[in-house]
Amino acid sequence: MSVYNKNNKFISYIIILAAFFVVILFTKDQIVMIQENRDLRDTYTIKLKDTTTKLEKINEKRTMLNNSSENIDKYDIFVKEDEIIDYLYSYIEESNRKNWVSIIKNISISDPHDTELWFKETVINFNLLVPSEEKLKRILDFLTSPKSKYNFFISSFAYPYWDIEWNFEVTIPLKILYK
Repeated sequence: MSVYNKNNKFISYIIILAAFFVVILFTKDQIVMIQENRDLRDTYTIKLKDTTTKLEKINEKRTMLNNSSENIDKYDIFVKEDEIIDYLYSYIEESNRKNWVSIIKNISISDPHDTELWFKETVINFNLLVPSEEKLKRILDFLTSPKSKYNFFISSFAYPYWDIEWNFEVTIPLKILYK
């Protein structure tokens, strides 16, 4: 009986090894393909992460451009002298109701000319009699405010900043760029 058991065990080992060999022989291509697919999946996920970060950056820039269209619209205007004069006078009159009185002595508006940046430029010399530095600062803040109707630029500015006891005269040179 022991010979029968030994032969039976040996044959069963040979059958198991043959089956294992057949399984490996026929499935090794499938295992290699599975490993290649896993490697490809890993590389594609890395590429996907890179492209999503690039897409997020592009979308951020896109929203910044969409938000900046408000600033771009300020340059897409047509400058009319009477509207600018009304705009400036209305602010000065409104501010005179609240605080000390500022007086507009004169406003001179030049003819538009083309700049090297393909904009038209109009220069406005705004001459005021101002009661205090605080009032002058409010006027300058109004003119250069991002919420202003026009995009005024102050090219150069000087005023007597020593101890002022009375009203002083100031000339504010403004520039407007537009298309």
